[in-house]
Amino acid sequence: MKSLHEILINWQENLEQDEWYFSRSFEEITENMTSEEAFHYIPVVIKEFTKLQNAFLIGEVIDLLHAVYTKANTTEVHPILLQKQKNINEIIITYGDDYSKHALNEFKESIRWKN
Repeated sequence: MKSLHEILINWQENLEQDEWYFSRSFEEITENMTSEEAFHYIPVVIKEFTKLQNAFLIGEVIDLLHAVYTKANTTEVHPILLQKQKNINEIIITYGDDYSKHALNEFKESIRWKN
């Protein structure tokens, strides 16, 4: 299984070869996770997210974060998410598109995250 960081390397080339590249890759990451493992994986997703400057990738990684939270089966806002919320919002404002903004809002609603 590839790490999230590896998935994001050469993503354009991989996406050209397989339009479901992100879906398949993200499913590989999450499919066998327990809820506890998913909760502990949230910081990994946030760490990669905070490096992004591409609107498409931002939307994809927010979708992954949402999937990981669903797998974690919790609405508890992870401490790292709270710590990085300003940074996350700045990335969305600076680099995000309508899809990523909508995806973030949906995610926030799903975990009742207010900021």
